[in-house]
Amino acid sequence: PRLALPRRFAPACTMLAFCLAAAARPAPAQPAAPDTLRPPPREVEGRGEREIVLVHGLGANAQIWDEMVPVLSRAYRVWAYELPGHGRTPPLPKLTIQTAADDLGRFLKEQGIALPVIVGHAMGGIIAMRYAFDHPADVKRLVVIDAAPKQLATQEQKSRTVDQLLRNYDVFVASSVDRVSADENIARRVVDQALRTDRASFSSLLMSSFSLDMTEELPRQAVPILVIGTERFFPEGQEARRQLDWLGYDKARTVSFKRLDNVGHFAMLEQPTYLSSVILAWAAAR
Repeated sequence: PRLALPRRFAPACTMLAFCLAAAARPAPAQPAAPDTLRPPPREVEGRGEREIVLVHGLGANAQIWDEMVPVLSRAYRVWAYELPGHGRTPPLPKLTIQTAADDLGRFLKEQGIALPVIVGHAMGGIIAMRYAFDHPADVKRLVVIDAAPKQLATQEQKSRTVDQLLRNYDVFVASSVDRVSADENIARRVVDQALRTDRASFSSLLMSSFSLDMTEELPRQAVPILVIGTERFFPEGQEARRQLDWLGYDKARTVSFKRLDNVGHFAMLEQPTYLSSVILAWAAAR
């Protein structure tokens, strides 16, 4: 039976229900149209041959990682993948978590990126997880930030979300994103990014997650996973294990967890050096 959480977990669960839903296997992705042009890949030449790929969340873009690149590039070649319909990247027809994961795979193949560490934030974490589960031999390690392997929304929340996307899209998107950072400058930035995202891509990607679940796949996965939880999603540090299990990681074989104290949902903007250091330390461990 589902574990009932105390009221103090409600803010985290509400945002997870809207923006951090999980994915299984929808219909296979359709290839991008031949005349679809992706902007030049965002790469920073780092040290050595190891590679790390960053996947932003719903309504963001590849630039959200920029402040982490100087630290990460000391040990890795850094790539920032941008989701279709986000930033400067053209949309794909009917974007879903599976089609986004397949597009991520095409990006890795086109750039010749082999056995990377993949870091995904929020919805980007779910997409990265979907790709890693589909191609476990092609991923060295997986880091997910404020992301869960299953959908947490109630049917009422799903219905209300669809209604707001159709009737009051701008207000819904702005209010959903605005609540995840106490820093006004960061809040304004992420709201602006979200409102510039292709509307069909945002809506389709979000709604594709509503009935999907990857928890039964976790016991079969051997890819090491680091779950990073910010204070926004893990408000009670002493109950982190309980919260982690409730989010769907209880069946995972290879999961580590790190809670970031006093850091909001957009940790890459609030504490980029700290977040980079956490990722580098875990990725270097044997």
